[in-house]
Amino acid sequence: MTRRRINRKILLAFAGDAALLYSALWLGLALRYQAAERSTLFTLHLAPFTIIFVVWLAMLGAYGLYDLSLMKNSRLFLLRLLRVALLNIVLAIIILYLFQFEIEPRRNLFIVALLSTVFIFIWRYLLNFIIPRAPAVRVAFMGVTSETITLIDWLIAHPQLGYKPVALVSNGEAVPDSLPALPHFSLKERYFPQIVRDTKTELAVVSPEMKANRTVVKALFAAIPQGISTAEFPAFHEMLIGKIPLSLIEEAWFLENLIGIKNRPYELLKRGIDVLIGLILAVPALALLPLVALAVKLDSPGPVFFRQKRMGKHGREFSVLKYRSMVQGAHEMSGFKGQGPDPRITRAGALLRKTYLDELPQIVNILKGEMAFVGPRPERPEYIRELKEKVPFYEMRLLVPPGITGWAQIHMENDASVEDAPEKMQYDLYYVKNRSLLLDFLIMLRTLFIILRREGR
Repeated sequence: MTRRRINRKILLAFAGDAALLYSALWLGLALRYQAAERSTLFTLHLAPFTIIFVVWLAMLGAYGLYDLSLMKNSRLFLLRLLRVALLNIVLAIIILYLFQFEIEPRRNLFIVALLSTVFIFIWRYLLNFIIPRAPAVRVAFMGVTSETITLIDWLIAHPQLGYKPVALVSNGEAVPDSLPALPHFSLKERYFPQIVRDTKTELAVVSPEMKANRTVVKALFAAIPQGISTAEFPAFHEMLIGKIPLSLIEEAWFLENLIGIKNRPYELLKRGIDVLIGLILAVPALALLPLVALAVKLDSPGPVFFRQKRMGKHGREFSVLKYRSMVQGAHEMSGFKGQGPDPRITRAGALLRKTYLDELPQIVNILKGEMAFVGPRPERPEYIRELKEKVPFYEMRLLVPPGITGWAQIHMENDASVEDAPEKMQYDLYYVKNRSLLLDFLIMLRTLFIILRREGR
């Protein structure tokens, strides 16, 4: 039920965008041509503009405009919408002039682009206004933990998700002094069906430690006639946030969720797609090689390529290949990440990192089967050995091939530091559990958005 509610809202946004794009095409032609010509011209324009609209909708996804947590009328959301509209016009021009369609594209394209931008701006503004005000599922959280409190605060800040926290329920255990501004009840003092009735609870989210308590089980059973639904906190948190809270999982979680994760058809198809994309990208990569090599060599002495030992699937070591972006001997210098400009990075290296061109040689690792385009970040063996001592179950991220980009990389600004390793692990576990071609495609789209913004590392 929980995932369906969110998916329906995303599908509504997508369907509205698609319908308005075709409406803009029809109106654009109606403004330019006589009524007798419209039907024929619409049919003639349908195929080329369908290609354009598919690209436009994909770019809306790449810019995070189907991420429900971002769907609110903020300056950031509207600015993203404007940026993607401008980019879509450029992409449409490229498509129309790259392929010879039997239409006169220039004026029609700008009319359709202008109309679709106006339509989608109005539509998204209204949708973002209405969704947070639609009836929300009233949620009671059973179990008071730091993760529970964090999730409650997050839901309050994102009402468009459609879940309204209405109560915190404990079982007499000690609770933190600072709690969210919600009614707090104890099962030791209050009958649970009364709590459900008074707060109009529709969904009870149960933390693992409460789930194993006999008193709590009896309380939930007594509330069944009131028609409430229940959800386990880790699954509810995973579905909403896209990561798995490490403090709430243990060996049993891995036995329930990761035993038998091997999916041979998916793995073969993903490998085939990786090889195909790798071969396609190898052509422009080879064309750029002389220019990049010259820039690297002229900027600082040393080799063109940088090789470093990394750990791949099942702990197998391999040498990752990149264009060198730092001065020689950089590994012997102190780290400067997060402390302003890094003097270890060369001028050419800064540009390569900004444009992600330094990652291109990893196509060789992909074609050799050592990496994939999407997967957890490949780490150095010594780094993994250190983190295995600090982060529970860290080695479980080695169940799948590492990737150039991944679920953690698109969600975290800095996923390469020791301090951020626990949070990165939460995202990596989510990917390992839920990996699919659709998730891989979404990650690639979001990576494209990061590259287009030229955020670099």
